[in-house]
Amino acid sequence: MIRVTIYKTKDEITGFMVEGHSGYAEEGYDIVCSAVSILSYTALNSLNLVAGIAPDNIDYSVDELGLMRVKTSENNDKTDVIYRSFMIGIDLLLEDYGDYITLRSEEV
Repeated sequence: MIRVTIYKTKDEITGFMVEGHSGYAEEGYDIVCSAVSILSYTALNSLNLVAGIAPDNIDYSVDELGLMRVKTSENNDKTDVIYRSFMIGIDLLLEDYGDYITLRSEEV
C-alpha cells in the first residue's frame, strides 16, 4: 500500500510524504508505483524549476524503500498550484487504484 500524506497549515500546503509500495504488480511492472513516483518527482523538481523556490528552502529526502518526504519553508502561488496538482493526480489514481493508495492530510 502506498500512503500519501499532505502536510498543511491553516492556509497552505507545505509539503507531502509518500511511503510504501503498492503491491499492484511485481517490481518493474507496477504502474501504480510508477504513476505515484512520477507525480512525486515532478512536484519536487517543479518547486525549484517552476515556483522558483531555492534548493536551500526545499527540505526533502528520498530512500530506496519507497519513502519521499518534501517540505518547503517558503511558499508562493506557484507552490500552491504544484502541491494541488500533485493532490489532483493522486485523487485521480485513487479513483481506479484505491485499493493500493491512501491519502490523508496532516496539520503541521
